[in-house]
Parts: sequence; structure tokens; C-alpha cells
Amino acid sequence: MEELIFLDKEITLFFNGLNNSFFDSFFYLMTSKIVWIPLYLALLWMIFRKQGGRGLMTVIVVGLVILVADQISSGLMKPFFERLRPSHDDVMQYLVHTVNNYRGGLYGFASSHAANCFALASFFTLVVRRWSIGLTLYAWALINAYGRVYQGVHFVGDILVGALIGILVGRIFYEIYLHLVLHFFVITHHNKWTLKNGLAASFGKLGSRIVAYTFILTVAVLVMSISLFSKYGASC
Repeated sequence: MEELIFLDKEITLFFNGLNNSFFDSFFYLMTSKIVWIPLYLALLWMIFRKQGGRGLMTVIVVGLVILVADQISSGLMKPFFERLRPSHDDVMQYLVHTVNNYRGGLYGFASSHAANCFALASFFTLVVRRWSIGLTLYAWALINAYGRVYQGVHFVGDILVGALIGILVGRIFYEIYLHLVLHFFVITHHNKWTLKNGLAASFGKLGSRIVAYTFILTVAVLVMSISLFSKYGASC
């Protein structure tokens, strides 16, 4: 176990050490909730566009997915394992790169950021069944996960376990969601394959594209803004 912990610290220091002023701003903003409001709104639009009132059930399930993933990682695991974040570790706090002096809470295992993001990505990938949604949301989850290592507030191990929790929670609630649809709505074919494809169709092609475009546009705007402001600041 000690060898595994040592390896985790070494890998964390490697990825945390790939830093510069641009990435400081990029990952600090990318891991904030406010930046992703357009993405959340795009997901809501995708849900309600074709599902109408039934979309409320989808939103409730999504809320439960995030709640359960967060409670497992933050409510149960962090106080149970009490593993200090790199930014609070007796030795690591002097070795890791932090951004804007942000150090997070005391304990970091497992990462609730990773659990929440990967739970959302896992659930929507299974439900919508389109590569554009899967690629978009897993890219979003990876950016958020790596951003936490970059800022020195999580070990890579915290992220990997958090991501695994999120993927499992997303999968479990996907199965629950299928049963809820069968129970509360009239389905002409109770064949599971037909049900899965019918649910995927209820989100529509356009909705998944809008989510993907929103993600790309958010990242592009942020990159351009950081580049412009950094050049402007350097020239003043």
C-alpha cells in the first residue's frame, strides 16, 4: 500500500508540474460551476425539447445521480478515509503547484468533482446513445478532473476512484431510469432494446448537437479570452 501511495504522489507531481500562466487561468475557470451554466442549460433544453412534461422525471433522476455520487464521495468516503489533499499534506503542500492560493477542503479522497462529472457523463451517454454526447461529456469530465490535479487539490488516485464511482452510479441510475419509464409511461413494446432506442430518440439528434456545440463554444471563448487578456496585460 505504501508503494502505491508513493506512486500516486509521483504521478500527481508529474501532472501537476505541467503548468504555466495560461493553464493557471484555464483550469481555474474550467473547474468553476459558473462557466458551465450554458452547458447545463443546453442539457435541459435537450431534455425538454421533445420530452415535454416527461422531462421532469429525467431531471429528477439526473439530480439523484449527482446527489448520490456526491454523497458517496464527499459524505461517506472523505470523512471515513481522511486522506489529506496534496495542498494540505505535510510534505506535498510544499511541492505541488496551486492556483490563486486555492487549497480546497482538508480531505480529498475520493474526488466529488470527478464523481459528479463522470456520473453525469455516464448517465447521459447511456440514455442518449449518441457519440457526440458521450465524447462531449466525457471530455468535459476529464477537463474538470485533470483541473483538480493541476491545481494541487487532488491526487490522481482521488480522481480515478471518484471517476469510477461516478461511472457506476450513472450506470445504476440508468437501469433505474429504464424501469421508471416502463412503470409510469405507456410503452407499446416492452422489449428492452426497443425501449433503449426509443428513449434515445426522445432526446433527438439536434439536442445532442447543441450540447456538443455549446461545449466547444464555451472552451473556445474561454481560450480566446484568456489569450487576449494575457496579451493585453503583457503589453500594458
